[in-house]
Amino acid sequence: MSSKEEDRNLDQEVINSFGHEWEAFKYIDTQTDDALDSQFEAYCRPIDLHGFNPKISIAGDFGAGSGRWSHRLLPFFSSIYVLEPSDRAIKVLKDKFFDAPQIMILQETVGANSIPENSLDLALSLGVLHHIPDTRLAIKDVASKIKSGGVFLCYLYYKLENKPLFYRGLFWASNSLRWVISRLPYVIRRLITQIIAGAIYLPLARTSKLVGSRGKDVSNFPLHHYADMPFVMLQNDALDRFGTRLEQRFSKKEITEMLGKAGFDLSTLKFSDVEPFWTFSVKKL
Repeated sequence: MSSKEEDRNLDQEVINSFGHEWEAFKYIDTQTDDALDSQFEAYCRPIDLHGFNPKISIAGDFGAGSGRWSHRLLPFFSSIYVLEPSDRAIKVLKDKFFDAPQIMILQETVGANSIPENSLDLALSLGVLHHIPDTRLAIKDVASKIKSGGVFLCYLYYKLENKPLFYRGLFWASNSLRWVISRLPYVIRRLITQIIAGAIYLPLARTSKLVGSRGKDVSNFPLHHYADMPFVMLQNDALDRFGTRLEQRFSKKEITEMLGKAGFDLSTLKFSDVEPFWTFSVKKL
């Protein structure tokens, strides 16, 4: 089997895996709204959504999943392309946005889709492109859809280069678990990651909250960014983290190089100074 065929097979496996995930975590329950709003606000630190014109501006959400971020773009854009390749996730999106005329749902991939070239004022991709075999090419594919002066807001898993050695050691140990768990049948993956969420994520997250409430610095405390998240979001992220076979991580330098080669204006590149790292925004030349 050629490397391209292997990439295609792996890509399809990842798509199917996320289809199961978004079927399970649809985010239609209002109990998660405040936490999702807070998370989306953190992602959007590098940009000002109020700078777009809700009467004419066009956005694209690349790898929309359950549509939780697309939903939060609605007040700022006249139309939004919601791109998602998975059958199961597409059903979730159609149910969620059945009465939203601004939303155009496309069951297509980042590399092959019908979004017009040079049409988007904002391209959004949060936690998606690092799950694609060729992330560099995926960034170029997204860039081709953004108009000159348009904005790309993206979150890519980072290489923990700003974390201490012990933190990186814990991560690489957990990554060994991911390698094993992600290759199990979905039902077993789901069960194991639920146990991880309850036995590891929840205690660490709530301990971080307690320690932080006493004025201590918890920036290097494992899973501190989950301190206030509802348990359902911890379950979702545990499945995302340990249940996905393909996961790539990039340094600031590598991200910058990829963006430069994709035709973005690096003088406008802005990395977020708060977690999740490395969320960034950049304008297209």
